[in-house]
Amino acid sequence: MSASSTRLLRIVAAVAAVVLIATIGWLVWPSSPDPVVLKAGTSQHLVTVTIDSLRLGDTAVDVTVTDRAGAAIDHAAVKVQAIQPLMGHAGAPVAAAATGSGHFRAASVSLMMTGPGELRLFIAAHHGIDQVTLPLWVGG
Repeated sequence: MSASSTRLLRIVAAVAAVVLIATIGWLVWPSSPDPVVLKAGTSQHLVTVTIDSLRLGDTAVDVTVTDRAGAAIDHAAVKVQAIQPLMGHAGAPVAAAATGSGHFRAASVSLMMTGPGELRLFIAAHHGIDQVTLPLWVGG
């Protein structure tokens, strides 16, 4: 085998290795997660929560609130609080702005730690304050 053939084989092998590594990297690279939708209810309200990202850091949380019959609750004050119960940490409750009929958005809720957590909602409506706690798993 000549020196030029050996050099060509090394170049082809290097290119194949780069292509293989790039393909594997592309396949296993974490994609951006889709929003997570959680549903819960109390004796007075049904709640649907959409969380933009369950990753460490700040995320937007959308909340839809209806009565038990499904009618939108328009005149409510909604607050969202992230809690890490295992470590005893809780973020400050974040006021959610009304964005439409029964829809509210907390633009920046801080998910402080990875692992199991909770999202606590406070819904102040004409019947008093209702509280909903939803379990979460926060990734890195």
